[in-house]
Amino acid sequence: MTGHMDASRSGAPGLSIMRAARRADPDRFFCALFLPPPAREAAMVLIAFNHECTRAVATSASWSVAGPMAGLIRLQWWRDVLESGNPHRHDTAVALLDLLARGVVHHAAVEGIITARECELEGLPDQPAWQAAMLEGAGGVQVAMAEAAGVRDTACLARIRLMGGIYGVGALVRYLPAVLRAGRCPLPEDALAEAGLTRDGLRTGQATDTQIARLRDGLRQQAGAWLEAARAGGRLPRTAFAAGLPAVLGLRDMRPHVARDDGTSPRGLGDRLAVMGALLRRRL
Repeated sequence: MTGHMDASRSGAPGLSIMRAARRADPDRFFCALFLPPPAREAAMVLIAFNHECTRAVATSASWSVAGPMAGLIRLQWWRDVLESGNPHRHDTAVALLDLLARGVVHHAAVEGIITARECELEGLPDQPAWQAAMLEGAGGVQVAMAEAAGVRDTACLARIRLMGGIYGVGALVRYLPAVLRAGRCPLPEDALAEAGLTRDGLRTGQATDTQIARLRDGLRQQAGAWLEAARAGGRLPRTAFAAGLPAVLGLRDMRPHVARDDGTSPRGLGDRLAVMGALLRRRL
């Protein structure tokens, strides 16, 4: 987790979670600022929770010894929190259980985020398994934010899930080498095989630049299909569209020149203006 699952070090959990969200996930943090205030607060909790789950799968130091077990244990801790209702004095767990108890977000979305990371650790055998994990994980985060904003229409939520998936794919395209260096392998094994790679080989840095480029091309194709589906049905209501705003950054991350700089360039004014412009138009 974060190294302090057994105790809170802050007397102001709301402020500590907001700071953690901004530090851990500045993209989602910025986009969440355009949600209505009550939903904005819930979004910070969800960002912090998702970061905890993501940290659980970054296990490069222990993978050669324990395999996926260390990450699965960390994720099981969160399952136990949800099942027992005991936050163990963990700020994020306290806040998450409060959201669930008040019905601000649904258990299914939160559990889906955990399940997606478990599937990543256990291995994603094919494209359908990877798609499901991406839409439950990255997509589920944005769905939970939409729920917190009061979005209940199932068609809207389905499109927001796709928008979350687009952001997740864009982040993979942009940061793929860094993700792999962290010990993660959030890619389907059939796509790896097509590129002449294996899961363990990819994790240990055996991929060439050409193979990385091929993987990125496959990710872009999937994002394109989800983009077409997310655009169907006309404009979303403003609040619903705001819940899927990270997709704007995901699309920018898939531009070829971004991949060439290995995703190391920081976000700039252009990114922020793109997010705000898309929200005004309510169109990706």
